Amino acid sequence: MPSILEPEKRRPRRTKTSGRVDPLVGEIAEALLRFGGSAHRDRVIEYLALNRSPEGGVQLSLRARAVAAFDAHSGSDRDSRGARPLFRKPFGPGSHRWALTAEAEAFLRAGGAARDVESAASL
Repeated sequence: MPSILEPEKRRPRRTKTSGRVDPLVGEIAEALLRFGGSAHRDRVIEYLALNRSPEGGVQLSLRARAVAAFDAHSGSDRDSRGARPLFRKPFGPGSHRWALTAEAEAFLRAGGAARDVESAASL
């Protein structure tokens, strides 16, 4: 058993995964929902850029982060946590058209309708 007096022999600390989702994923979903559920990736990235600067210039880092976030949450299989993908490419792997999955779009539209009902009831 490692001694507490010998730190080099101790086991490394376990790091907890926070389970946090990149806020950019939510922004991509919001943009796709605004565009009717699907849009060309350049249009989505331009929309994300408009929310960041008044000029709306697309920075390469934003483009790279958006593509990485989309890819991380798209696909046909469930990920290691059992979660279903949020995004898909409706015209195949080489396509630049992005879309919400049917389940994600239904969930987001239902959530928006519930928020509308709540806000109307509070008035």
